[in-house]
Amino acid sequence: MQGQSIRIRLRAYDSRLLDKSTQDIVETAKRTG
Repeated sequence: MQGQSIRIRLRAYDSRLLDKSTQDIVETAKRTG
């Protein structure tokens, strides 16, 4: 995924949920990248 970027905006009241969602997105992007 060199040279490509993804910008995703996430909003959540629960910071743990936000961290988990962000981690899932990053892992998926790395796998499919």
